[in-house]
Amino acid sequence: MVNKSSFGRGFNSSILNSYVLSLVLCIAIAITLFVLSILNNSFIKNARYSVISIGKPFFIIVAKPFQLINESLIYLSEIKDSNKLNKKLIEENKLLKKQLDKNNFLIIENNRLKNLMNIQDVNYVKKITARVLLDAYKDDGSIIYIDVGKQDGLKINDVVFNEKGLIGRVIELGKSSSKVLTIFNQNSIIPVISIDSKKSFFVQGRKDKLILKHIEKKFDLNHGEYVVSTDAAGYFKEGIKIGRIFKTLNDVYLIPFAKNTDSIYVNVLVYDFKKEFRD
Repeated sequence: MVNKSSFGRGFNSSILNSYVLSLVLCIAIAITLFVLSILNNSFIKNARYSVISIGKPFFIIVAKPFQLINESLIYLSEIKDSNKLNKKLIEENKLLKKQLDKNNFLIIENNRLKNLMNIQDVNYVKKITARVLLDAYKDDGSIIYIDVGKQDGLKINDVVFNEKGLIGRVIELGKSSSKVLTIFNQNSIIPVISIDSKKSFFVQGRKDKLILKHIEKKFDLNHGEYVVSTDAAGYFKEGIKIGRIFKTLNDVYLIPFAKNTDSIYVNVLVYDFKKEFRD
């Protein structure tokens, strides 16, 4: 039997022996590189530059995928941040639009109120500004309610205007509210006269227009001419502007100056017919 020497046993294939060999090899390479870096001859310099030049493309090839991955991650992060910023800007834009719409609405209503204050009719006794309580224009009946009534001095058949023209007349009174029959209601019939052609007739509500009643040769009316009220019914003042004539090939009707969506504010003109009769 052959006995193994202690030297052979020291270099048995094991993890510890592999580690020692690797450590010795690394130390030897490190010492060699250190000595070469100290030496200052042209051969070593050229060799060093050659190694760098040869290895540069390899390092570039190895680094390129990592560079692309890094740039892709940065790009995706920027897209994510951009989406968040875009959503934030959209929300801010919606809020600003709502605020702008609200401001525009207030400006429009303020101008309408100013126009209501400028109705030129010196024959009325009192002018009362009121607010529409219910959006009854959505109803085909075209009945509205306003926030003034008996305690404000209103009477049955007082006429109601907005800044564009006649809206209707009061038909029911409460203490602090009133019911108004608008000119768009089919039960509203107004005696009128055309300014240019001097024809007297009646107009009846029909949704967004007024149809002509009790008139002969209605096509003799001039397209676009103004039509005003008469006092034939006893509760409308003479000379109130109602609308203008609109002619088509098959029909003639009246387009009122006041639209049924003009404003949420109206004026009630209170007339004293008894005083006029005494005068």
